[in-house]
Amino acid sequence: MESLKLSIAGETNIGAGRIKNEDNYCILAPPGFPSALALVADGIGGHRDGEVASMFCCRGMITSFMKRGRELVLAADAEEFLADELRKISEQLFMRNEFDRRERPMGCTATCAVFTANELVWCNIGDSRLYEFSRRDSTLRRISEDDVCPGTSVLCKAVGIYSHMDVTPHTMPLGSDTIYLLCSDGLHHFVCAEEIADALKESVTPRMAVSKLMRRALLRGAGDNITIIVAWCR
Repeated sequence: MESLKLSIAGETNIGAGRIKNEDNYCILAPPGFPSALALVADGIGGHRDGEVASMFCCRGMITSFMKRGRELVLAADAEEFLADELRKISEQLFMRNEFDRRERPMGCTATCAVFTANELVWCNIGDSRLYEFSRRDSTLRRISEDDVCPGTSVLCKAVGIYSHMDVTPHTMPLGSDTIYLLCSDGLHHFVCAEEIADALKESVTPRMAVSKLMRRALLRGAGDNITIIVAWCR
């Protein structure tokens, strides 16, 4: 079995315009595991307890990954894991909303990635995003698509809002000397793609890349919470 060669770092910040941080993230790369997990979850704006929803999502994925992560050697296993666990978390959060009888139920986005030795398995729910940056030719490519209703900024899909949520995992080969960026909309709404690419190009470690991107978002006066994970495959 090939070993996973991955460096990864993350950070979250309340931003310049919010009184609380409704973003959460998790990174898991336990020694001896054949895969690693990264997740960015952003509480839905205008709904109650977004920070509770995003934390609920992260804790659920952490618990599940610690139970099942040693089995996630092949991409097919990781796809099944993401689909099963994110559906389960969404259903549990929906039931919690039903019990509390909330008029504006809590929910969150989820951009989640499982890194295996040779492949990246990912899925996206909402408007947090996944990007790929090639250090060979300095090109940035957005991989995920936002789940936003046409002509609006309203999410048409989120964790915890509906009794059933479709989850469609995707698999792609891991590129050598490639950087993967997971982020909430607090980054991509305030820092353009060219600036994101420049920050990744200038950085020599994931931690440096996270710091540069966070600084740029804050200097732009980011009026939203900002969460960033950078993973570097060598």
